[in-house]
Amino acid sequence: MKINIIVSADDRIREKIKYGLTLLFHPLHADVVFSKTIAPDCPTIFYGRQLPNDSKRVLWIRSSDKFTRCISNSVVPDVADVTWLEFEGKRLPRLFPTPNPINPEIDFDIAAAAFMLASDYQDLVSLERDEFDRLRAMDSLQYKLGVLGFPVVNYYSLFLKEKIEEYFGVSLEPKMYAGGSCGIALTHDVDFTSYLNLKMIRREMFGIAVLNRHRLGSTERAEKLLFPIYALLGRDYPKMGLDFLRDAEIESGLRSTFFMKTGATAKQDISYNYKSAGMNAFLRSLTDAGFEIGIHPSMKTYVDANEFFRERDRLQEFLGKRVDSVRQHYLRFTAGKTVQIWEDAGMKYDSTLGFSREAGFRNSVAFPYPLYNFAKDRISPVIELPMILMDGTFAENKTLTGGQALARMKELILETKLAHGAAAILFHNSLTDPIDFPGYTAIYSELLREIKRGEFFAETLGGVIENFR
Repeated sequence: MKINIIVSADDRIREKIKYGLTLLFHPLHADVVFSKTIAPDCPTIFYGRQLPNDSKRVLWIRSSDKFTRCISNSVVPDVADVTWLEFEGKRLPRLFPTPNPINPEIDFDIAAAAFMLASDYQDLVSLERDEFDRLRAMDSLQYKLGVLGFPVVNYYSLFLKEKIEEYFGVSLEPKMYAGGSCGIALTHDVDFTSYLNLKMIRREMFGIAVLNRHRLGSTERAEKLLFPIYALLGRDYPKMGLDFLRDAEIESGLRSTFFMKTGATAKQDISYNYKSAGMNAFLRSLTDAGFEIGIHPSMKTYVDANEFFRERDRLQEFLGKRVDSVRQHYLRFTAGKTVQIWEDAGMKYDSTLGFSREAGFRNSVAFPYPLYNFAKDRISPVIELPMILMDGTFAENKTLTGGQALARMKELILETKLAHGAAAILFHNSLTDPIDFPGYTAIYSELLREIKRGEFFAETLGGVIENFR
């Protein structure tokens, strides 16, 4: 169905409002057209401060001056001013309230709210960063508002859909995932492939066993010292993890995306020979079975385009085909630069946007959606599928039992389903490590069963995004 939208806004916010409206209609079968006149043959939505007197029957989304001030001053709204909307069992934040005498139920600037939560504007303006130059979960509006646990923008979209259907007497159909109502992309970051690596030996023996950076007990620290010996004897946990993930998914009739490294630019990068006979055989087994291989570029590439291109080119040359998907190492991302690098590199899909130390919906979105390019002030062609949970987030929380971690993971997956959405989950090939990831092979196997029981369309990153229609 065609939806005609008129945006009456100044240059500071016009493209941002168009982005917010685009996101709200993205999960729906709606052909959105931005114009300057009312369309006689389809629903028209007017966004602006005041509805024109000569307008016919249009749905009015009243603009917020507070949003314009936020953009002009590079700040986010004060959470103390937020009121709440009860919808489908969720409490949705009414960011930027705007009394609307014509359409009183739409009493907040829903387009501005969608932009503020989803666009990475918070990342752009935040002065508080962690040690890896990342937006901290605790500084996000989602965390402060207590809505990190469900995808607010999905519900904004459903709310607006309901109001449009009631107002115009039409029906808007949701997009599906290969015929299903929800999707999950299974993804794996291959940060290292063996404990027979000088950097890994130094990390395990000195950093973990001696300095006890992971706060382990004496028995666990002693066993960590033996990991390189275990590897020599054939029990090399990262290599075992690669086989486990591939085989578990094939057995379940599922496929995933493996993100591979081809470079190192910082001490957190662990080089490995992706061209070795063993890795060559493994990667060929993935491609032959219908898995996807993406690039997991090194630490500095989130702001270093030339190094990003070099690492991408190495992987493409080795595979003999184009690489479409990316996830940055350590989830490093800066809204002012990284999206432009991905565009220049011709990347089609990303799944970097999640918090490392908190699980949940970082951008309040659970469906494939276009990113915003702040460098060019426009919608980007790069499509994001947000990452909602990572094994390391739970494994590093020593207060959680394995059962509690699994329960929380299931809750997030269920929230994705309830919102008729899709998201990515991340498990590393190091999940076979019995000390750092105790019981995580069983946790992953149970998650695969849960995903199958929930009738998710479970596929590679590219597979989920391309089947969203």
